Parts: sequence; C-alpha cells; structure tokens
Amino acid sequence: MLELGMQRGYWVLLQNCHLLLSWLSQLEKILQEAKNPHEDFRLWLTTEPTDKFPLGILQRSLKVVTEPPDGLKLNMRALLHKMQPSEFEVCPHNAFRPLVYVLCFLHAVVLERRKYGKIGWNVAYDFNESDFKVSRQLLELYLTKADQNADEIIPWGSLKYLVGDAMYGGRVSDDFDRRVLKTYLDEYMGDFLFSEDARFFFSTVGFDYDLPAPGELVEFRDKVENLPLSNSPAVFGLHPNAEIGYLTIASKGLWRNLASLQPRTAAAAQGTSREEHVERVLLGILEKIPDQTDVALLRRRIMQDHGLPSPTEVVLLQELERWNGLCGVMQESLEDLQRALKGEIGMSDRLEQIGDALFDG
Repeated sequence: MLELGMQRGYWVLLQNCHLLLSWLSQLEKILQEAKNPHEDFRLWLTTEPTDKFPLGILQRSLKVVTEPPDGLKLNMRALLHKMQPSEFEVCPHNAFRPLVYVLCFLHAVVLERRKYGKIGWNVAYDFNESDFKVSRQLLELYLTKADQNADEIIPWGSLKYLVGDAMYGGRVSDDFDRRVLKTYLDEYMGDFLFSEDARFFFSTVGFDYDLPAPGELVEFRDKVENLPLSNSPAVFGLHPNAEIGYLTIASKGLWRNLASLQPRTAAAAQGTSREEHVERVLLGILEKIPDQTDVALLRRRIMQDHGLPSPTEVVLLQELERWNGLCGVMQESLEDLQRALKGEIGMSDRLEQIGDALFDG
C-alpha cells in the first residue's frame, strides 16, 4: 500500500499504530529511504498516546490531537451527532430514546467531573466513547427483550449494574468514586423518569435540565442545542466553589505554558545571555543558604543543661535535621548547575529544569 501510494499519489491510512510499535521502526526506514514520492501522496497514522512512538516519524509529522470538548453541552452534542438515525430507531421500546438521552447526560457528567481534579474524581479515569456505545447497546438489548416479552417493568437493577458497575464502573478503582457513580445511576435511572405526576429534572441550577419527550434524533439534537454553553458545578452535584479550584488550575496552566514559550536565548531586558542570567540568580540564592546546624552538638548542650530533651526540643532537633537536608540539596543542586553552565560537567534533565525555573522566575 505504501509503495503504491508513493508511486501513484494515493492517501494511505494506518490505524491504531500503538498496537504494533515493533513494526514502526520499519516504517521509519521506509519513509527515510523513499525517493521522489508522488506529490499527492499522504500518509495518515492514528495512535493512542505512547512514549514508544519513534521520534523520527514524529519529528517529520504534522500532529493533530483529539480531546473531549469542554462543557456539558458540547460533550452531549458530540455524542448525538455521531449517532445515526438507524441506531436511534433500532429498539421499539418507548423508553429507549429517552434513556439514550439519559446515557448522553451521564457520559457528559462523568467527563466534566474530571476537570475539577480530586473534587470530581479521586483518580482521573479514562472514560471514553466506547463506554457510552456499549452501554447504549446494552440498553437496546434489554429493552428489546422487554418489549418482545411485553414486560411492563423495565429491568432497572440489571441496567444500573451493567452501566454503573460493569461499563463505567469497570474503570473505577476507588470505593468512594464507585459510590458516586452508583449514586448518579440511582438519580438518573428509574420509573420516576416517566412519572406523569412529577416532571423529572437532571438539575434546575441556572437552567431546567429536563428529559425530552420521545421523538426523532433531530429533536434530541435540537434539545441539546438549547442547553447553556457554560454550567455551574452544581449541575453535577458539586459545590459551586469547586469551580474556583478548576479555574485556578487552568490559569496556572496557561501562565506556565506561556512562560515555557518564552525565548531561551537571552533575557532581553538586561541584554545578557540566558546562562549569565541564570548564574546571577543562582549565586544570589547560594549566598542566602545558611550554614549547616550541628544537631549533635545542640543535642549534647540540651542534655547538659536540662537532662532529657522536652517534646518541643525533640521536634526542634527533628526539624533541624530536615532543614539541614533541604539546605544541602539546594546547595548541591545549585553548585552542580553552576558547574554545568561552565561546561565542567554534563547538563542533566534535572539541572535543565532547575535552570529553566530560575530563568522563568
């Protein structure tokens, strides 16, 4: 395929390259040895993130990364737009279409909780579209069987277990996270969804997130388009203050990335080179590092004056040992960096990071 593509100008797509990393070194050689390929030839590679991918291919590629969209509305829109009308009409049961919408909402919620860090999930789980697809197929299977048997009762227990414990819950390793997931299933799945006495709402914080009436796929997409673009964490059952932590992390990440994009060749304001600027900063820090405290001598003095050390003095001695260790590591790191800047020793990744941090302030 590659030879034909290079000769005749075809586009070649190799999918899931992370599953055959051992072969990619051959692909790298093929690309390096290619002579005068057709100008219309294009090679597309799809892969999950992996640090084993050959650098030679990465360095000569244009890289495109897909990530889940940010926000409840955009996540639900992405799911519904990937569904075909035939997938939506495959089950004759009246509850199937509303429950697909419930699954979309649940999937968007579990993804959105990730951005709130430890407040959302104790562990950052890799929930993805395959969880939603298989859960939808399970819905279809059980509701089709219920319709064929003319069962009036929907098998909620089985559906909650399969979706909450097997599919999404299969990724969950923390007991408290599992409890949160089960609570969502209890809140979102039950006969109350179709109660004529009380209308069901996922949430009423800032907007009425309700369940659409059974209809066509286009109507469900329109329903999602009417949702607000931004939403409070309270929609997911989190405290409104959870957003403070998320926005703080996002802001720090933005500034960190901007700092890393700054030129590394010179500090423009002083007109000095990067190395001179870093050395000036590290010398200033080295001058401020205090001398090591003789903990053994201090312990002897205390015992001569008071006998056995008091609890406060014991804590003081322990903290002084740690303080000595900290100052020792700082001094050693800065002296190594100074020698590396002069070329006396090699520059390691750790020293490079310290130098970047000093340069960025």
